[in-house]
Amino acid sequence: MIEAGMGRRERKKARTRQAIADAALELFLERGFDQVTVKDVAEAADVSMSGLFKHFPTKESLVFDQEDDIRAGIASAVRDRPEGTSALQALRAWLLHNTCQESADPDTAAFLDLVAGTPALSDYARRMWLGYEEELAEAIRQAGPDSPGAAIAARAVARFVLDRAQPWQRHDPRAELDAAFTLLTDGWPAPELRSAPYDPPRTSVSGASPSPARPPGLRERKKAQTRHAITGAALELFTARGYDDVGVREIADAAGTSIATLFAYFPDGKASLVFPGDRAAHIAALVDAVHHRSPGQTVLRAIHDHMAERGPFAATRTPDEQRTLDLIRATPELSDYALHSWTAAQDALTTAIAHEAALPGDDLTARLLARYTLQIPDLANTTPDPRQALDVITDLLEHGWPAGVTGPHR
Repeated sequence: MIEAGMGRRERKKARTRQAIADAALELFLERGFDQVTVKDVAEAADVSMSGLFKHFPTKESLVFDQEDDIRAGIASAVRDRPEGTSALQALRAWLLHNTCQESADPDTAAFLDLVAGTPALSDYARRMWLGYEEELAEAIRQAGPDSPGAAIAARAVARFVLDRAQPWQRHDPRAELDAAFTLLTDGWPAPELRSAPYDPPRTSVSGASPSPARPPGLRERKKAQTRHAITGAALELFTARGYDDVGVREIADAAGTSIATLFAYFPDGKASLVFPGDRAAHIAALVDAVHHRSPGQTVLRAIHDHMAERGPFAATRTPDEQRTLDLIRATPELSDYALHSWTAAQDALTTAIAHEAALPGDDLTARLLARYTLQIPDLANTTPDPRQALDVITDLLEHGWPAGVTGPHR
């Protein structure tokens, strides 16, 4: 919308920007995002390429011309909420109006289909929404109690809300937002405490105990040595020169192996060299922690205790472990990879939680709890005390906001 109170120059710039955005969206909807060039958009809008890039720095940004309005609106929904309305109530109302009601409009539905069906736009949109996290977190913090852990709790609430507030991600945005806000307001109801304990599958028909594992043979030991040499060389080079300034060939040379061998052990590429563990084993251990938790322990506390012994939450670390954590925190690509490594367990963890709580396998709240807990390590990387962040966010998910940062459990 072009404001009447603008000066002539500002109105002209706003009209040009709107013309470019309209031309871009029309072309993208007609031909597909990948089949349209920036030059095509500039010609359709009757502007030069340099003029287009003054308004939109990337091709993806052409689709999201209202990004600044969303950023301002979502934070002001909390800051300027009516008296007597909680921060989460105001935020839910704003999101329902801006991401659910509008999605019923045919033009908006076509836009959402475009974003959902184009990987580059989906990724841009996800980053765009999560880019609002800091400003929204500050608004939530100011609206909440002034207590220890309030800042990281507010950050977690902002992350969790924004993670589920993107209308192109699912078929029923209202149901997901309702489930998310219920969980964040009231906390996990722990239905697993009222369910029968988990009955693990037998290892054989006879029920006999499995045979003890054999010690690794020469071939297995040699493979382990090669993996260790590669990850050790990578850590040394990354620490000495920085992650972005080291190539994979240099790492292979330093480890005394070929690039083909390096990728045979680490097919996910350079980032995976910092994470030498077996992802499948990590997921299995997390699921086992839920299934084999102590009597009377909630699944949320079982996940907390499992995490508390690992990564940034461990009480003691070796020098190499500390260097790895410092490197991950300082390198966005590694932080993203670490987050993906945790969230890869979402489906398995959802299934385990739902089973323990006697809920349907696709239960929405169980899935949200799984997704939120798996983002705790990434959130903790933004704080000087990761263990406090783990405790605070677990309390938040257990008791809701703001009770999770003010109740007697704190």
